[in-house]
Amino acid sequence: MENPNYYAIIPAKVRYDKELMANAKLLYSEITALCNEKGICWAGNEYFANLYGVSKETISRWISQLNKKGYIYITFFYKKDSKEIDKRIISLVNIENQGGIDEIVKGYCQKNQEGIDENIKENNTSINNKKEKEEAFKKIIEFYENNITLITPFVSEDINKFLELDNLEGDLIIEVMKEAVSRNKRNWKYISTILVSCVDNNIKTAKQFRISQEEFKSNKNQNNKKNETKEEEIEYKECTMTEEEYFKKLRGEKDV
Repeated sequence: MENPNYYAIIPAKVRYDKELMANAKLLYSEITALCNEKGICWAGNEYFANLYGVSKETISRWISQLNKKGYIYITFFYKKDSKEIDKRIISLVNIENQGGIDEIVKGYCQKNQEGIDENIKENNTSINNKKEKEEAFKKIIEFYENNITLITPFVSEDINKFLELDNLEGDLIIEVMKEAVSRNKRNWKYISTILVSCVDNNIKTAKQFRISQEEFKSNKNQNNKKNETKEEEIEYKECTMTEEEYFKKLRGEKDV
């Protein structure tokens, strides 16, 4: 197996946790490396077991300890109409003490100052946005499973695309889901169609979406009023003739 070539991070809070097994800390660093590259970690126990030459059961114990300590967040995806786990994703939990990052940055800078400086600068700039998107992702998954149906890997990847690539806010995606629920359209196809429309119209926030909905309803009501007015005008014109005048017009007779 080819080893990953991107760097990993172990924050001080994790590194100096005396209750945490040493290899669990090493596994945490590997998870940070995968999250740095892809945003979330889809790797399974078999991947980590092959990487470190241990059993899947050992990996499971390390992950369980990291989860119980509150350093990672795990989301499971179940097979359709079943409680059997299909896939899982691992996300990093926001750790207040990030002092360990500074020490790692210094070590890398000593070896390759220019390249690492650039990488670390980009990483530090995006770290807060990344954590916000991870929290938003969790909330979206929770709302979807509580109000629509069980999440699937396809839907999860689609949601992540709207968050990461299209830069839609998490609150907007949840707002669109609420709209779908209110219309009894509890399916991802309907929801994603609205989200694509939001992307096309540069609607990024829940507030912008609500404003656009109000404008749509307002325009619709105005059009309905115009149509009603036209119908009333037509009806009024038809009633201006007397019955005698109406029949004369039908027979082509002229008034004398």
